Amino acid sequence: MLLEGNAIAEIDGERFELKPQDTTFIPANLLHRFISASQTERMKILRIDASVGATRTLIATGDTRPIDAEHGGALARQGL
Repeated sequence: MLLEGNAIAEIDGERFELKPQDTTFIPANLLHRFISASQTERMKILRIDASVGATRTLIATGDTRPIDAEHGGALARQGL
C-alpha cells in the first residue's frame, strides 16, 4: 500500500501509476519494484509479506537476503 507520495509500480515489466492508499498484491517470485514518481516528494510504502522467511533479491546486484535482515530483525540476528 502506498502511504505517502506518488509512485510507479513496475510489476513483471509493466508499469502502473500509484497514488496514496493504492494497494498492490504481488505473487511470490514475480519481479517487481516501486519507484518514486517525484524527485522531491517522499514515497512511503507499507509492505506485508506472506511469510516471515520471505527473501528479496536486489536486481542491481543479484544479492538475495531475508527481508528480516533489512531491518535487523530477530531472524537476522539468529542467522536464519
